[in-house]
Amino acid sequence: MRATWILIALTTGCLRQTEFRCQTSDQCGTGGTCEPVGFCSFADPDCGRRFGPQAGTLANTCVGGVDAGVDGMHGDGMIDSPTNHCPTGYNPITNGTPGHKYKLLTATDTWMQQHDLCAGAFTYLAIPDDATELGALDTLAGAISDYWIGVDDLVTEGTFLTVKNVAATFLPWQAPAPDDQAPGEDCVEVITAAAMFNDVRCAPTQLPAICECDP
Repeated sequence: MRATWILIALTTGCLRQTEFRCQTSDQCGTGGTCEPVGFCSFADPDCGRRFGPQAGTLANTCVGGVDAGVDGMHGDGMIDSPTNHCPTGYNPITNGTPGHKYKLLTATDTWMQQHDLCAGAFTYLAIPDDATELGALDTLAGAISDYWIGVDDLVTEGTFLTVKNVAATFLPWQAPAPDDQAPGEDCVEVITAAAMFNDVRCAPTQLPAICECDP
């Protein structure tokens, strides 16, 4: 295996560059595998297993480097999906981030399961950047009272990061949150009626979610 990876600009697919270092496969969610390089991979019909969107410079590349349309691991590592496209079912929303598309997952599940559903489509749990975008997400959620977003303090208690692995700067908490009232209240839900955040247990709590696509 070549020791030096060629870093390119990933301009295809629905992906923000992210990085999450795993230590065990349990941290990757259902169906995920923590590869020896410290990133999660997921089953892929084209190449067996593909690194997830939080695998840094390896994001969306096939484990072993064999990708569709790429001759072995010395190819350019580009995603084999159409340029600047989001999966079917993702749409822009009024007052959402310009150019981004969103999808409401109405079925309830744990934070990690919803995270994996977004990641499997090369998107991510939505990250409201300000009150305007949060209001747009609430409108998309409609009658749903609470839903998961891509913010958590799983790494360090009290330090909330987005699923992009950067500090969350927009945190409109509903008092007394964040209070970690029950052990493991490490994932963030949006309380739609209040347009505010609350910390709850990542599991067994099951909620709908919104995925975000960054073309």
